Amino acid sequence: MNNKNNDKLENHLIINQNRKIILQFLRNNDIKKLQNFIINNNIKLKSFNVKNKFDFLIYAISKNVSPSMLSFLYKKCHYKTINYKFVLNEKNILTPLLLALIKSKYVLAKEIIKNGGDVNYKMVNCNILYCLLKYKSLNSKNVKFVLNHGFNINSINDYNLISYLTTDTLQLILKHYIFDNTFVLNMLFIYVNKLKFSEKELNDLISSETNKIEVTDEWYQNALLDSKYNDIEEIYYYKDINYNRYELKQLLSCLEMEYAFLRIPEQYRLLKQVETQQIKIPMTRKYLNKQFNKLYRLLFRFLNYFIDYKKLHGLREFFRENESVFRDIRFTEYDMITYAIKRNISNHCINRILTYFPVSEIKDQWREIAIEKKNRSVIKIIQKTLR
Repeated sequence: MNNKNNDKLENHLIINQNRKIILQFLRNNDIKKLQNFIINNNIKLKSFNVKNKFDFLIYAISKNVSPSMLSFLYKKCHYKTINYKFVLNEKNILTPLLLALIKSKYVLAKEIIKNGGDVNYKMVNCNILYCLLKYKSLNSKNVKFVLNHGFNINSINDYNLISYLTTDTLQLILKHYIFDNTFVLNMLFIYVNKLKFSEKELNDLISSETNKIEVTDEWYQNALLDSKYNDIEEIYYYKDINYNRYELKQLLSCLEMEYAFLRIPEQYRLLKQVETQQIKIPMTRKYLNKQFNKLYRLLFRFLNYFIDYKKLHGLREFFRENESVFRDIRFTEYDMITYAIKRNISNHCINRILTYFPVSEIKDQWREIAIEKKNRSVIKIIQKTLR
């Protein structure tokens, strides 16, 4: 029994010693000595790999070995594929390619690609860009590498990735896929060969180019909610380069969904950014005013609701949240006082309304309606608040 235990101990010591020697050769990038050592000692490198505990490729990349050493290890360890997961813990999963990019070892990343590495290999359904983001390594160099090695743009919407991208990264992705070298070469071919294209055919060609990337409502919504106006401009520019109105309608409709009254400030902020050209979206003054007036109609619809149901607390909050909109109102057809008197709103409520929406003169129609409604006292209340 003791002999067996001694044999096990001796065997364990030999394995550990061999491991140390192999790792030393590996760190020194000495392929020749490593090759001789494993042949002379009849060692199978694969036997040292322990699932999710030790892996030669993961170790080699972390030590920044040479590309030739990386390929040597990949072949000698007889991996089925270079696209595999190494689980550090429940929340941290690596692949050889992901680790190389995290470490910014682009020479090794290219070697991994040569050996079958795939930028579209997903780790627990997460694409490589999302994983780089998770490891705080989503920089421009990594994004360029991934894009240049066949990244499937259709997975850009996975896990709401788009909402985490910086404007620079978003621009990088859009520029890579839209109006790329292939498109430019096609246009040059048309020009050089003097091919005749109608305006419609040319527009169709450009539209098919801009439709390479599916811009979902979430792109606009996330940019609007986070006030990422530069992102909106980038998305719009690449999707609406032909200045058609579809994308503009999509953008504005993103602010007209459920809980619309909560989105009034976002709509207003967007329109002001377009008006001042902080967002360079082509929009005529007539169309811009139309959108402003549409917004004000929405604003007053909710305002009427608070007045009709005498919800003074809600009215106060509504004014507070939309203060900037009321300061710049241009929808002149709406007359809140006329509306309130006609609805037999109490004088107390009208007085509160006037604190949020002051007037500078008394209109004749208010006097007429007040007499008709037998509520002359409301004119005195208005008189006291004149500015």
